[in-house]
Amino acid sequence: MDKNSVTGLALIAVIMIVWLQFMSPAKKTQQLPQAATTGQAAGASAQAPVSAPPPTANFGVFASSASGTERLTTVENELFRATLTSKGATLKSLVLKKHLDGNLKPFNLVSNTAKGAISLLFQTKDGKKIDTRDLYFTSISADTLRSITGKQTYAVSYHLDVAPGQALDITYLFSGQSYKVDYDVKMTGLSSELAGSEYQLQWDGGLVYTEKNREEEATNALASAYLGGSLVKLDASKENQFYREEQSGEAKWVAVRDKYFVSALIPKERSTGIYIEGRKSPGNHFENYLVALKMGVPSTGSLVDNHYGIYLGPLDYNIMKSQKAGLEKLLDFGWDWLTRPFAEFIILPVFNWMNTFIGNYGIIIIIFAFLIKLVTYPLSMASTKSMKKMSALQPMLKELQDKYKDNPEKLQSELGRIYKEAGVNPLGGCLPVLLQMPLLFAMFYVFRSSIQLRQHGFLWAKDLSVPDSILNFGFAIPMYGDHIAVFPILMAVTVFIQQKITPTAQTNDQMKVMTYMFPAMMLLFFNNMPAGLGLYYLMFNIFSVAQQYYINKTTTAADMPKISPSPAAAGKSGQKKKGGHKK
Repeated sequence: MDKNSVTGLALIAVIMIVWLQFMSPAKKTQQLPQAATTGQAAGASAQAPVSAPPPTANFGVFASSASGTERLTTVENELFRATLTSKGATLKSLVLKKHLDGNLKPFNLVSNTAKGAISLLFQTKDGKKIDTRDLYFTSISADTLRSITGKQTYAVSYHLDVAPGQALDITYLFSGQSYKVDYDVKMTGLSSELAGSEYQLQWDGGLVYTEKNREEEATNALASAYLGGSLVKLDASKENQFYREEQSGEAKWVAVRDKYFVSALIPKERSTGIYIEGRKSPGNHFENYLVALKMGVPSTGSLVDNHYGIYLGPLDYNIMKSQKAGLEKLLDFGWDWLTRPFAEFIILPVFNWMNTFIGNYGIIIIIFAFLIKLVTYPLSMASTKSMKKMSALQPMLKELQDKYKDNPEKLQSELGRIYKEAGVNPLGGCLPVLLQMPLLFAMFYVFRSSIQLRQHGFLWAKDLSVPDSILNFGFAIPMYGDHIAVFPILMAVTVFIQQKITPTAQTNDQMKVMTYMFPAMMLLFFNNMPAGLGLYYLMFNIFSVAQQYYINKTTTAADMPKISPSPAAAGKSGQKKKGGHKK
């Protein structure tokens, strides 16, 4: 959960608590700061940028492969166009076809285009640290450009001769309709060369930022791993800090993500641990991550044959879940024990089902808001009726409070009797609203991070994943932002109307102030939220106003509580009448 989400939900919670109080009856990461870093990670992940080819003496038995000619191979399927290079047998470019950047232009998901993103890292027994991106492989594939579709597959293979009886082979297998690429590593006769009997498969460089608001995208960028049944997260949120996480154990995957896209390394054999590091670039908000899987190598035997899956694509729940590696856990839906079940098993399935026959996401959001209102209608009805009864009882309650202000026990007894005869619960107006909160919070998470809304417009909103700004100031107003968004303004109006027509148990000056303060606070909060989220809450409020209007119109005097006088009051009244008759 990022900082903005925590702040936003805390603000909503405070607002709801304050609001309910007045409406009720009167009574990520492990951070390791280092003063002076050497610029190198620990173990086999240590590396430093180079501006010229390193001396062949640095490569030991791999020296013969430290020079050569680079050859590029491009593979295009229905979802992306990938460019591989024989120098390092690595990925230099991956351009998605169905997704554009914030300026509606194609973008390369790989940020480290100079050296490439994927490589093997290991240390030889003679102390040489090897990054395969520094080695020149032989490309086995003859094609330099290949397009595949449907169920077609295409393999790009690279071979590296080290010494007689020693070789390294890397193979990429692409499918026509998948974001996942199979990645196979075969080491022949190299087990005896590797120090520590292990190597690492890494993704280096993070992911390129695609959105116009780089600061917001940085809040969603992080590196993560799924290890031992739990998530490990690392967020390089501060400049001039070095972040590092290293753990042993079997990892299901390691990944780098930004707001809408992810690169994940998924081992098919048992891994022995993970390594993650991150730094934030000064001045431009970019968070540079390296994630690696540690893989054990038998000390005996001549062949190591490991298989991986590399997922390169959108943070789409259904696509990620289909990888069957728990990759969907990377999506932040809030609290696992509360809001995540609502998001995974209610909101997303219904949302995706509607998308099968409705193409406009704005209309989907409106229908979805209506369905949620329909589902929560019994709770809302119970809350409203309880508040209406409590409002009708206020004169009598005020009279009792004045009458028994010096006798608290008697006051509580009389209040209990009145509540029982009226059939109301003092908390009846609050509890139904509180029961809806997990669902509403889950909606907040889903709509705030849903890639389905990205670059889809509705009415004046050109992109439902960003604020529906109609005017940019060119400067920022504290708490409000640097623009005017329309949906939050309309939502604040509906909140004000709803409060005016909703019965309340209090009519003091504080409640009158809250009638204006609450809509204003909601306006400030939602002005910088995605337009889709603002549209959802706007429509939900419109349906709530309609419901409240209907209840007010259909409620009659017969629905109001009828309370008999207290026995004590009746007794005193009878005694006075009897005495008067005697006179």
